[in-house]
Amino acid sequence: MTEEMHRAARDYFADGDAAVERAEQQRAVRYADDPTGVPQPPVVLHEVVHPNGRPAQLGHFVLYNDYESPVTYGGVTYPTVIHGYWARSAADPADHDRIRAAATAREAQELGGRAARRDDWPAVRLAVMAGLLRAKFDQHPRLAEVLLATGEAAIVYTGISEAPFWRDEGPRGGRNWTGRLLELVRSELRAER
Repeated sequence: MTEEMHRAARDYFADGDAAVERAEQQRAVRYADDPTGVPQPPVVLHEVVHPNGRPAQLGHFVLYNDYESPVTYGGVTYPTVIHGYWARSAADPADHDRIRAAATAREAQELGGRAARRDDWPAVRLAVMAGLLRAKFDQHPRLAEVLLATGEAAIVYTGISEAPFWRDEGPRGGRNWTGRLLELVRSELRAER
């Protein structure tokens, strides 16, 4: 090997090292807002039945859409997020009122599932759910504290009472939109503080 070949090999490897260094610097700039450290494990919201009534101590069950917490949205008060969601989906004002007045969230969901939907419902349902969730946690500070206590963890909304669009179904799928919207509302609550 000649001195010239040795120098060319050293330059080749030095150029490679410099390219790696430039790429690392560019990555650091591009991903400057990427979270660091070990991510929190997800908070999995399992649907739970409380045959003797819900516990006095607030837990993750308050994050469910059927939790009894009156929500005023668009100038109308609904007993639960479920009531508001299904009432808002109804094309007929009489159906809206019947769903809103339902005795339980399950009954509201049953009535809503049978009612004719607004024509624009597929386009607006995420915005309606986001608005209802914002209202719930803005209007109930104790519930907002439970949501904020989930930290930065992903929220996995499970259960069998809502469509796969709204919940996670593990390996079977599910879109987990409720979990994702809860994370958004949590971030907004934190930003307001």
